Amino acid sequence: MKTMNTVSLDNLWSYIQGLSLTASNQRWLANHLIEAAENMEKGRKEKKIPFPKIPKDYKPSPEVLAMSLGPLPKGIDLEKEIKQRWEKWEK
Repeated sequence: MKTMNTVSLDNLWSYIQGLSLTASNQRWLANHLIEAAENMEKGRKEKKIPFPKIPKDYKPSPEVLAMSLGPLPKGIDLEKEIKQRWEKWEK
């Protein structure tokens, strides 16, 4: 008797075989499946981003203060900006 997971995988395989994929598309799919499996096997750990050490007596210039203090521009999505910044730093 087949398990539910096996039946699902068999159905997925039948579906994939029914698609008219080029050799290039098949390689793309295979590479992505292999990459996903390898990441799962490794238990992909989150990268830790090192933060710079700022001396206690550091005083930013007036230009830096002007850029970093005050209200945010109207319409800015702060959560989106933070997420994009972290993604950029992770690379």
